[in-house]
Amino acid sequence: MGSAVSGQTAPTGYSLLQIILHWAIAALVLVQLLLNEPMQEAFDDRLDGEVSDAMVGAVVHVVVGLAVLGLAVVRVAVRLTRGAPPAHEDKPAIINWIGFATHSLLYLFIFAMPITGAVAWFGGVELSAILHEVGRLILVPLIGMHVLGALAEHFVFHNDGLIRMFRPR
Repeated sequence: MGSAVSGQTAPTGYSLLQIILHWAIAALVLVQLLLNEPMQEAFDDRLDGEVSDAMVGAVVHVVVGLAVLGLAVVRVAVRLTRGAPPAHEDKPAIINWIGFATHSLLYLFIFAMPITGAVAWFGGVELSAILHEVGRLILVPLIGMHVLGALAEHFVFHNDGLIRMFRPR
């Protein structure tokens, strides 16, 4: 995603709203990962025409997934209107490219996961459920890469890449 809105200089940090959206989405995604089993059980029961004991967990999973989607829309709108700080130039170009690719994929996933989940749950589309599950298997290591990248910014490259996600500017 671009660093600045066309015609504007890139901000030096993230706004309070951007930081809140980042951490809120991160926390909700973690909740989703924890509620994976109840959702799978309830979905399988639903496809079999049975009432599931895991329905409460499944409903929470659906509601949280829709919240992630709503917050993702707001997050992208804020990023498009305000921009984001550019990557630090103190790293090799390949590292910045990996960071850009990781961020781009994370943005894709915060939209694709709720959409495939909703299509699976509300439409009973098994292919969408399979795509959703494959997405989860990709998303988990992607989150790990993101966390490792943030830690590398701080401890290896000694820049404010991690700090600026805690301190608004």
